[in-house]
Amino acid sequence: FITCSKGDSINIGIIYGGDSSEREVSINSGKAIINTCKKLGHTVQGFDGFDESIFNQEFDFIFLALHGTFGEDGSVQKILEDYKICYNGSSSISSEHCFDKNFTKILAKDNNILTPKWLLIDDNKVFNVADIDFKPVVKPNKEGSTIGFSLIGRLSDLDSAIDKSLKYGSHILIEEYIDGKEITVSVLGDKALPIVEIKPHSSVYDYKSKYTKGESDYVCPAEIDDSLSEEIKHTALKIHKLLGCQVYSRVDFRLDKDNKFWLLEINTLPGMTETSLFPMAAKAVGLSFEDLIDKIIKLSLEK
Repeated sequence: FITCSKGDSINIGIIYGGDSSEREVSINSGKAIINTCKKLGHTVQGFDGFDESIFNQEFDFIFLALHGTFGEDGSVQKILEDYKICYNGSSSISSEHCFDKNFTKILAKDNNILTPKWLLIDDNKVFNVADIDFKPVVKPNKEGSTIGFSLIGRLSDLDSAIDKSLKYGSHILIEEYIDGKEITVSVLGDKALPIVEIKPHSSVYDYKSKYTKGESDYVCPAEIDDSLSEEIKHTALKIHKLLGCQVYSRVDFRLDKDNKFWLLEINTLPGMTETSLFPMAAKAVGLSFEDLIDKIIKLSLEK
């Protein structure tokens, strides 16, 4: 079995890329983490996608930079746990639960955390249109980066949006659209970092808005009243703990015009390039990208 080391320099394998729909984003995260781990003095080897050859090498630690299916749904975490290999972030069970938006929303609702109304629809597409008494968005239940996402202007567009979303999984959410601000809270260790407000230039924070330079503006710390900001961060920490998350996560909300904040989802392996939202929040409290990666590794070795 691989033995974890807390020495200053360790042997790290970094898994990124893969074949999920978020491959491109994952490659960018992986490259940034590889470069940073080298700067930190670690011995580093990168793997594009999961490669069983990692079991033939004496890695002290595996840094997962995978996004989407297999990387964030608990699958790769379970394999590493079975081989007793240390890795970053949350356990396989926690990752599986967080990747399931429906599970997360039920848990939030049961614990008095606001989350938009929703219907869970399978590929039989059986539902009652009368149940949709809200402006809907359609998205896969298990996917990230707003892939397969549609904001519905007319109910007549619903069927095509459902078909689009079902390309990325057997279950989709028809969820209430909350008009307001897009905000996100990064959790590191047992603390919530400053809130980031996202201002997409288009009407919705979609894939293009997230990953095309100049398509969105960001405010960190977000311009939100201090007491409300603390309440939002407290709620982010609460859902992080309820879901059994470890080391770090990023929790996404919508803040409406009445200052009510609505949980959308939680990400256990958020984007980790030097321009991603999590590093942006870390920078606001004086943590450089190198500091952040170093802290994630150390916290993960201690978990």
